[in-house]
Amino acid sequence: MVNIKMADITHSKTRHHRLLGVFFLAGLVIAGIISYWALFLRAEVESNDAYVSGNIVSVQALVPGIVSRVSVDNSMFVRTGQKLLSEENNLTETTMKKAGAVLAEAVRQTKSLFAQIDVELAEITILETRKKKLEADFERYKIAEPGGAASSQQVSDTRADIAVIGGKIARAEALLRKAKALVAGSSVIGNPLVQKARAKFIESYIRYRRSNLFSPIKGYIADRRVQAGEQVKKGQRLMSIVPLDDLWITANLKETRLEQVRTGQSVKIHAYVYGSDITYHGRVIGIEPSGGSIFSLFPPNNATGNYIHIVERVPVRISLLPAELRSHPLRPGMSVTVIINTHDYRSMPVLVSDVHTSGVSYATPIYENELRAAEHAVDKIVEKNCKI
Repeated sequence: MVNIKMADITHSKTRHHRLLGVFFLAGLVIAGIISYWALFLRAEVESNDAYVSGNIVSVQALVPGIVSRVSVDNSMFVRTGQKLLSEENNLTETTMKKAGAVLAEAVRQTKSLFAQIDVELAEITILETRKKKLEADFERYKIAEPGGAASSQQVSDTRADIAVIGGKIARAEALLRKAKALVAGSSVIGNPLVQKARAKFIESYIRYRRSNLFSPIKGYIADRRVQAGEQVKKGQRLMSIVPLDDLWITANLKETRLEQVRTGQSVKIHAYVYGSDITYHGRVIGIEPSGGSIFSLFPPNNATGNYIHIVERVPVRISLLPAELRSHPLRPGMSVTVIINTHDYRSMPVLVSDVHTSGVSYATPIYENELRAAEHAVDKIVEKNCKI
């Protein structure tokens, strides 16, 4: 009886071990099938090597000077054209006033040249009239000289006076040609002297205006480096502006996963900051034309012989919907996970880009009125001095 029970126990253990083995093998097969499907058959490409990207607009000093006031700080929202800081502008203002005085002087000098033409024309007319009178007197004296009605001295003096008048006429004509050469084919405003002074004043005016720095776009201040009282140089970076309504995703995909990725494919995005509860919807809008290592500080040079094969990552650009960004804002540099739907890759072209530069961070209108304001100031100076 005992032997029968021991045999049953042994048989049960053997059966249990066999079932465990079967389940283990089945688990391995299922895991292999799932892995093969996930790696080779699934119509999705997933990556967590993805980040929020955007245009970080660097604000630089346009003219050298001493900062007198900083009007913004980090995390502040600024609108296009809002003043960011002011520089001490005593020197630039003085330079602008000097250029304005030079412009006014050029206008008056040009006006005097036009007046000089009229003076020389009148002078020539007077001299020619006097010359005609002397020539008439000379003819009479020559006729009257033989009869004693006119002396030889009168004839000689009149001949000399005619020569002197001729020299004065030649001099007046030369001065007339000089005045005409300086104003030929132009008005007061179009004269080269005035145009040169005008350009110098516009340059000084714009330099003076740029001592106040304005925001080129709307966005949030970041990385402020400037302080009040600091001496800044032209081109020195002062701060950055980040527009949070013009962002995209940069996903760095392994080259082995790019076979089925095409521009136009839909993408689901989850940001770590919000977790898996919030899903962003975008689409692939472009694939970088080269791998990231090509633009690195030390790009690979496999021709040296030190060759180690590393799977390259290629940046893929993915759009974001503005409405979703407004409801759940993101910031450049945040990590995300992307899932690209690649089921329709066979019907899509490979080398296509849908990236556009129509966003708010690709252009600024704040400098459009700069020249217009300078020209308005020029016109006021010219008009004022033309009336004098």
